[in-house]
Amino acid sequence: MKLLDTKLKTCELGTSPFCIETDEMRIKLHTLAIMVGARGRGKSFFVSNLLGWLKFDRIFIISPTFESNQSQFKHLNIRPEDIFDPDDKEVVKKIVNLGNAERDDLIEYRRKKQILKELKKLYGKPSNLDEDYSLFDEYIDPVTRNWK
Repeated sequence: MKLLDTKLKTCELGTSPFCIETDEMRIKLHTLAIMVGARGRGKSFFVSNLLGWLKFDRIFIISPTFESNQSQFKHLNIRPEDIFDPDDKEVVKKIVNLGNAERDDLIEYRRKKQILKELKKLYGKPSNLDEDYSLFDEYIDPVTRNWK
């Protein structure tokens, strides 16, 4: 087969695929890996150690054998609700929905953090608010009555 130069130029259109910082001697993210081997050859052992090295905030497991290998994954603190059966036809949709919900929570957290920053800048202390500052209770410590 002969390759032809198409003269097409490419450029970065968004986030770099390797923007997540990892230790120099570790596997880079994002990575697609498939572990294949006979029973008892160390697949679960390797994966549990790899996931521990990468220090993820949350891990979803799709495996029919997770329960029998649970002790190897205990150090990862995987939530019981984040373990899925590969035979569930809705498994991908469920995980996408969980990821979307987590993204939405992060966006809301960042929005509230920005609001608090602006309140601190504008008013200094909650007692300086002209309005009833109970409107901003989620940003005010109930004991000290200062900004959280």
